[in-house]
Amino acid sequence: MSTSDPSDDARALIDLEQQRCNAMMNGDTERLRELLHRDLTHVHAKGQVDGFDSYFSTGGFNVHYQRVERSELAVRVMGNSALMTGRQLLVGVRKNGTGTVTIDSRVMQVWVKEGERWRQLAFQTTPTEMSVA
Repeated sequence: MSTSDPSDDARALIDLEQQRCNAMMNGDTERLRELLHRDLTHVHAKGQVDGFDSYFSTGGFNVHYQRVERSELAVRVMGNSALMTGRQLLVGVRKNGTGTVTIDSRVMQVWVKEGERWRQLAFQTTPTEMSVA
């Protein structure tokens, strides 16, 4: 069981989430591979589900991300796991040229701490507004 202060862990997780958003916008798959757990379950806005390998081969990289912004983040640390909830605004240009996708959503993430390292184990996004222009 973790002996660290939950508020310190919460701050660290918010920082890691910002790093995840920056890595998405920069196409930094190396950093994303460090942040995401090998047993990842990632549920996209349209319901498709990716694991770790499929996320990198197709799931997370069909668009060039222009904006990935988080707000209203709440983190509940429970030992070596944490639940993060909040809003996410994502804007990305589809690589196949079929438009710009804008998704405003509520997101729930599960992070787990192994040793001293937090990794995202699960991600679920539920759109409140979605458009393709």
